[in-house]
Formats: sequence, structure tokens, C-alpha cells
Amino acid sequence: MKIRLLLFFLLFSSVAFAQAIQGTVFDEQKKPLPGATVYLDGTTISTLTDSEGKYYLVVKEKINSSLVINYLGYNSVFIANPFENNNQNVYLSLKPEALKEVVIVKNGFSRKSMLNIFREYFLGRTVAGKSCKIENEDEINFVYDYDNNLLTASSSVPLLVNNEHLGYKIKFDLYEFSLKFYKKSIKSQDVTQSLFLGTALFSEVINDEKVKLRREKVYQGSSMHFFKNLTSNVWGKDDFLLFRKSFQADPSQFFKVEDNGDLKKVTILVNDLKDVLLAGKKPKFYSVYNVLYKKKEQSQIVFKTDTLYIDNFGNNLNVKDVEYSGVLSTKKMGDLLPMNYKSQAVPKTNLK
Repeated sequence: MKIRLLLFFLLFSSVAFAQAIQGTVFDEQKKPLPGATVYLDGTTISTLTDSEGKYYLVVKEKINSSLVINYLGYNSVFIANPFENNNQNVYLSLKPEALKEVVIVKNGFSRKSMLNIFREYFLGRTVAGKSCKIENEDEINFVYDYDNNLLTASSSVPLLVNNEHLGYKIKFDLYEFSLKFYKKSIKSQDVTQSLFLGTALFSEVINDEKVKLRREKVYQGSSMHFFKNLTSNVWGKDDFLLFRKSFQADPSQFFKVEDNGDLKKVTILVNDLKDVLLAGKKPKFYSVYNVLYKKKEQSQIVFKTDTLYIDNFGNNLNVKDVEYSGVLSTKKMGDLLPMNYKSQAVPKTNLK
């Protein structure tokens, strides 16, 4: 009897956490769009609309991600709070026909050199990053702004990234990519700022034990791991240590963690803005920390806001407000795990 009750409780618990997201996708003429892709951004959770344009997603654990609806030749639609705005009618509008941009500049850089540095800063220079292949590189357009020493890249179709090292294929809609150089250059050593933004759909294509170990290795020491530990108050020489300048710091003096619904609210308690010299427009907040992972991997983290929101997986929802240098800055698309990735390590809590 006890066994039956326990089994019922486990089954009930798993069902209780499941949430459904549903709706219908139409074109501008209010005709259903079958075969549209619907997914939670940055995850492996996706589906296609049926013959009537309907979609239905069951999510076993809530994840704070936008719902993306796209269809070839149409503008994508994003739903910021899909669990709150359920069973919606979604209308997609046609994209204007776009011609590939051809920019000819006297004494300019070659496409090959621009593509090489794009791979470096989009895929990354790690083992995982170097193993990735972009299957449709011909779709990438480059523009170099010689007045501002700025390289930008764009694509009218999603980039198809094959990451054999981690067993994923990724469909990435590139919305922004830029590299700022301190002089007219296309060399990595001259880059002063880098940025890429977009939405990603992960598909798992390999899931053997070797790949699982690689994923876990990539997770350990990642920004996702750092924020998961920060919100769980897990610190130590075998995990992350926090430093201010050259001195080890007590995290409780610099971070306040509070529950905020299904998120963790992190307040950064110290503003370093008065102590730093910044070129250009100054932000309202600037707080700098050094972190050391397992006594060997060094990184610097800069917070440009005093408030962050972190979900249960360790995802920072304020992506633009945090900058990295050191080891964490080398981890790009090649080391990116789905937002719904769960570490296989035994969780620890309340350690100092």
C-alpha cells in the first residue's frame, strides 16, 4: 500500500509540474500556417504547427524564456511570457524581399579574413568552438565601417550550426553581431568589444556517454554554473572563489539573493563607478569582480546593473548587463548549452 501511494505521489508530482503552451499561427490573410516552428528560445523544447496551424507544447519544468514562432519568408514573432499568455492567435507578416548586400571598399579586407574572425568570436576558440561547423556560411553578410573600426555581420536566414563535440545542431537567428577594433584592423588582438545576439533552437543529435561527459565539462565553470552557485550560496576552493582586486572577498557583502516568484533576484550591493575611468557615455552602475574556478580558471565579471534575475537552471536573464573577460569570455556558441540543461553533478547548498 505504501509503495502504491508513493508511486501515485511521484506520478502526480511529475504531472503537476507540467505546463502546456498552445495557440494557433496564421498568415496576414488569417489563413492557418501549417509547419511553422514554435520553440522556447535557447532550449531543446520545440514543435511544429499542425495542418490547422495549431501548436501544443508540454513543458515539464517552467523555464523563463521567450516563445519564438517563425516560418520561412515571414517575420518571427516573440511572446515574452508564454506561460501567462496562453492559447493565443499569432499572426506572421511576410518579410520584404531582401537582396544580399555587396559592399566593395577600396583596400578593404577580404571575405575570408572577415569570415575567419567571425568564426572565432561567434563559435569560440575552445575545443568545442573549433569543432563547430556553420553549414550555410554563404548566407552571412559582412560590413566593415572604416570610420568606427567596426565589423558587423547579418543573415536573412537562420545560421545552421553543427556542434558534434556536444551532440547538438543549432538553428540560430542572428540579430546582431559586431566587433569593435581599436584601429583599422581585422586581427583578433585588436578587438576591444564583441557582441552577438539572437535566438537559438537546440536539437539533440548525439546523446552517448562521451557526449554527456563533454557537456558536463563545458557546464563546469561556465556562467550558468557561476550564477547557479551564486544563488545557491555555493562557494569554495573546489568551486568558485570571489575576489575584489587581489583579495578574496565574502560574497555576502557584495550580493543579496532573494526569492522572486520562480526566479532569484540578485542585488549587487557595491557600485564602483566612481573608482573607474570609462570611455564614452558612463553607465549608472558598474561593479567589478574577479572569480577563480577550481584554483586555475580566472575571469573578470562586470555588472552594469544593480539587479539581476536568475532562473532555476542558472540562466542570467539580464544578458546585456553583464560582461566577461578571461576564461568566461572565450566561451561562445560552441560552448553554449541549452537553457534547460541540468547538470549531472550532485547539487550542493549552503556551503561557504
